[in-house]
Amino acid sequence: MLRFCLIISLFAYCNTFAQKYSTQNKAAISYYEKAQNELRRTLDYDLKPKQRQKAENRYDEAAEYLEKAIRKDPKFVEAHLELGRIYEAFRFQDPKYFEKYIYHYEQAVKSAPQNPKNMEATWILMKHYLAKGNYDKTQKFAEQLLQFTSITERLKQEAEFNLKIVAFAKEQMQKPLDFKPKALPVIINRKDYIQEFPSLTADQEMLIFTAVPKNEIRKRTGEDIFVSYQKNGEWSEPQSISPRINSPANEGTCAISADGKTLVFASCQGRRNIGSCDLYISEKIGEEWTEPVNLGVKVNSTEWDSQPSLSADGKTLYFVSDRNKRNRNDIYVTYRNAQGEWSQAVPLPAPINTPRDEFSPFIHPNGKTFFFASDGHVGMGGLDLFSSEKQVDGSWSEPKNLGYPINNYLDQVSFFVTADGKKGYYADRKFSPNGTEESGMIMEFEIPAPVALSTRTQYVKGKVLDEKTQTPLEAQIDLINLANGQKESFTSSDKIDGSYLLVVNERTEYALEVHKNGYIFKSLRFDFSNKSIDDFKPLELNILLAPIEKGKSFVLNNIFFDTGKWELREKSKAELDELILFMQENPQVRGEISGHTDNVGDKKNNQELSLKRAKSVYDYLLQKGIEPNRLTFKGYGDSQPAAPNDTEENRQKNRRIEFKFL
Repeated sequence: MLRFCLIISLFAYCNTFAQKYSTQNKAAISYYEKAQNELRRTLDYDLKPKQRQKAENRYDEAAEYLEKAIRKDPKFVEAHLELGRIYEAFRFQDPKYFEKYIYHYEQAVKSAPQNPKNMEATWILMKHYLAKGNYDKTQKFAEQLLQFTSITERLKQEAEFNLKIVAFAKEQMQKPLDFKPKALPVIINRKDYIQEFPSLTADQEMLIFTAVPKNEIRKRTGEDIFVSYQKNGEWSEPQSISPRINSPANEGTCAISADGKTLVFASCQGRRNIGSCDLYISEKIGEEWTEPVNLGVKVNSTEWDSQPSLSADGKTLYFVSDRNKRNRNDIYVTYRNAQGEWSQAVPLPAPINTPRDEFSPFIHPNGKTFFFASDGHVGMGGLDLFSSEKQVDGSWSEPKNLGYPINNYLDQVSFFVTADGKKGYYADRKFSPNGTEESGMIMEFEIPAPVALSTRTQYVKGKVLDEKTQTPLEAQIDLINLANGQKESFTSSDKIDGSYLLVVNERTEYALEVHKNGYIFKSLRFDFSNKSIDDFKPLELNILLAPIEKGKSFVLNNIFFDTGKWELREKSKAELDELILFMQENPQVRGEISGHTDNVGDKKNNQELSLKRAKSVYDYLLQKGIEPNRLTFKGYGDSQPAAPNDTEENRQKNRRIEFKFL
């Protein structure tokens, strides 16, 4: 039914005509009551097409009576309010109604600022001018709202929150960031499409985004995922990512892992969903995407689930859901184990989620910096972009507003920062007065210094190949932070072409461990702990694996001892645990732990030191369950150098622990 109370608001306000009017003009009151009679008669109509026009005619007649009442008394509060409600209810049908409903609310408030009947209008005006970026008027009406003696606690909090926004916005506008966005070329930003939610791989060679034809934006159908590749600084013509992923219906926002091998996307129509929008996953093998799989009831709900963001290794997923109606839209997180199973999704705790809306999560490839949009933290108004840092204990730091003009009074969403932290991407969206999106272009900009990442990242990429045949291999690759022994990420090289990509953080020392059954365990070390910004560059490295053969040996590159000592340093244990895993995966393997030194110092002492170091490794492996009959140990001192002892770098190569197959 068309209802007499047109506006559903915090006030649940419905005019009761027994109340005393603000005017004594009898003609004005007469016109006003005729308008009320017309509005009452709309209750006799339902929303069937044949009767809708009759109801709308009643509203037109009521509006005419109210206009006449106002001409009789321009300060007639009730007439202005009722006319404002009518125009507000129909504001999406005609742009002129936007101006009219605000005008009449303002006239009502101006006529009697503290009339209790004007509290709702004051609240609406406060919200309206904040949405328009008029901070002076927002402040004016927020302060007036606080003057009402009958104000509710909720409205009081909202008015006070708006005043904080005004103060923050004015402060930010006095110190704008160096923000110079530019649109990606027209090959990406096609004029007949609306482009949104960009996402790039760590090497910035692959761009994935969502696009919908402008002629389908009202229905929001035909939304698809597109991909473009960058070569020599030029983007290719965007193509539909895959017929397995894009359907004739709606595929929405998406996220790509750093290596471009894992895609999570929202699908809202055309598939058997659990809710109105569900999240799906697809893996890229070679050049083909696998059939998308619904992430299931541990992740998806019976409500709306969308806007995913994947960690660099594709094992942590953040997304937005409105399943908790009390908190509106919140950001959730779920984790993927080695078996490919996702954990029960849970909402992020405060200070990320608020009782208001959170949208558009993005976890940077460094695994620490989290960006999101919110209207629940103090900002410029609407949805602002914020960043938060993940702490050692897993908690999140207090969100930091990215500042003006990255944020302004409009809604900011769809934000992405490259792995190296140098560039940001977002969708510049334009809306018509009735709220329909008219354009969306993907923009890029240089990240201003005040919002630079606390931890930059780069990548190591290449292929895993058979050392003899150069055949691509599918192998397990683990990246371990040597400072804490924690596995920061794990992945598998592509079984078709052997390709892999891992993200590494600056100021960090890593062990890279590569496993494949039947092949010698590969141990690499990357020390970025002392790298300057200019030296922190991407690294391309093919990893060659040799089949297990008797007499072969390999170096354990991440075993550490203090000078002249043989006790294992704590950060050695991560590599030794990987060696244990290798021996468990290959139960036929027997080996010798071999200790070696450089030629500095006394030969006898070197021999003894190498033996004790080998035994320390041997003892650790036995303590962890490796059978004694599978291992021996021996010290070789400086008798088997791996390189000439003529430089410190070469002497470092000679101070080593090896595993030799017996």
